[in-house]
Amino acid sequence: MELNVATHQEPQYPIRLRGFLGGVFLTQLVDSALHLAQPLLLAKLSGSLGGAAFFSAFDTGIHMLGTYIGGWPTEKFGARRVLVVATFLRAVALAGVPISMLCGFLSLWWAMGCYTLEALIRGFVDTSVHTVPLELAQHRAEQLDRINSRYELTFDIGGVAGPLILGGLMMWGGKIVPHILIPVGFVLSSVAYFFIPKKTGGMSKGAVHHSHGGSWAGIKYIFTRRPLLITCLGLMSFNIYPLRKLLSAFFAKGLLHKSASVGQIGAAFALGGVVGALIYAFTKHKNSGGKWVALGAVGTFILAIGWLPENLWVMTVAVFLFALFNVCARLTLTKKRQELTPLEHAGGVTSASQFGVNAVSVVIKTIVGAAFSAGLGAFGAFAVVGGILGLMGAAQFVLSRHMPKLREATSTHV
Repeated sequence: MELNVATHQEPQYPIRLRGFLGGVFLTQLVDSALHLAQPLLLAKLSGSLGGAAFFSAFDTGIHMLGTYIGGWPTEKFGARRVLVVATFLRAVALAGVPISMLCGFLSLWWAMGCYTLEALIRGFVDTSVHTVPLELAQHRAEQLDRINSRYELTFDIGGVAGPLILGGLMMWGGKIVPHILIPVGFVLSSVAYFFIPKKTGGMSKGAVHHSHGGSWAGIKYIFTRRPLLITCLGLMSFNIYPLRKLLSAFFAKGLLHKSASVGQIGAAFALGGVVGALIYAFTKHKNSGGKWVALGAVGTFILAIGWLPENLWVMTVAVFLFALFNVCARLTLTKKRQELTPLEHAGGVTSASQFGVNAVSVVIKTIVGAAFSAGLGAFGAFAVVGGILGLMGAAQFVLSRHMPKLREATSTHV
């Protein structure tokens, strides 16, 4: 496999990340608020926690479809352009919620329609934002670590602030205020993404030869490269982090009976991610990464049992530790996926991988919805979810044993 010559050369100037990281921060600030406000609004409109969980699974399924479709335009037009346009369109779709509130025609079906459209567009954002690091760094290991860790750090700092702001708005502001600020935030983040560099390493981004094969070509490439396939499966197994919105909302409302506590739990998820990203950024990554993956499995087990005491502070510590370990494991696997992906398949492989990652979310959220709709009570439903998480943790431990082989494959590829 021939890689672009620029992939073996250090850039003459540091890659400017202010536009990318600024957009990520603003996006996550409002995204984390959205993903906590959405289930609470739908639970109120439908009168059912289970119904809100089922819609969350459906929402992720639509997001997954958007991720798959987004592979071709990301390769055709470039990740930066798709990211700018898709983020702006998220704002347009979500503006329908506060408008309906102001005009007095908000209903369950209208809200679900707005959120469904937004989920489809979010899939394009998902593919493009995860392709940007590879387009900017072009297989340079140190640059990939730099961009990935700073992305995750910025992502989680926004995730800390978002739930706390939402909790404050829920207590002291009007019910409509969070839903107004969310689309405004996405408009601002699309402006920030516009300033992502068009050139990297002294070379036009257009000089990167894309195959334009899209997600289907990416899927075929993944299945013909066993190390890349194992890496993608590993990323799928660690995609438990998106459950933070459901677990936070349902634990606060179903077990504690205090909806306002959702902000504290959601912030603990993100704060753990911040600390994990910092630890990853300031450590050397010369080994296989197996220890990081094993620690990620430990975090999954902690999350599986952290709800048992039905105590806010215990759950807060549990989700913090889970997020810390989970982020380090995901950063390790993300870097390996990028190193194993040729630039001409950047968009297709990324979209195919994110498609699989989101598929796991659909399955888990469907199980959560079924658990909360089966008449088991909140405690029984959490027990089912905890059991599933325990099984996933065991699979992650098995994956950690394969990491040395993936390291050898990465060295051969590069």
